[in-house]
Amino acid sequence: MSASTSSSIGYGPRHRILFDGDEHKYELWEVKFLGFMKIRGLDAVLKNIPIDEESDDTAEIDEGKNEEVYAELVQVLDDTSLSLIIRDAENNGRSAIRILR
Repeated sequence: MSASTSSSIGYGPRHRILFDGDEHKYELWEVKFLGFMKIRGLDAVLKNIPIDEESDDTAEIDEGKNEEVYAELVQVLDDTSLSLIIRDAENNGRSAIRILR
């Protein structure tokens, strides 16, 4: 493999789902991200996310998978979007997506 060829580490095509921070493109980006989470088997964590935090029933989700969603999410966000979730949703993929929405 040549140095100019991008190498994959087996986790999927993240380069195609990078969010650039443009709020007008968020909805399309979210669809791509949710598709990627489905491929990774993490989509159940992100189903039916309530708008407000008080009505969030996290007892029914797998906390380990929720943390995996967060780990995947932080790798595909621009710095501005990441700064929105870094403190208020640390290791919580559901909360992070709610904040971004």
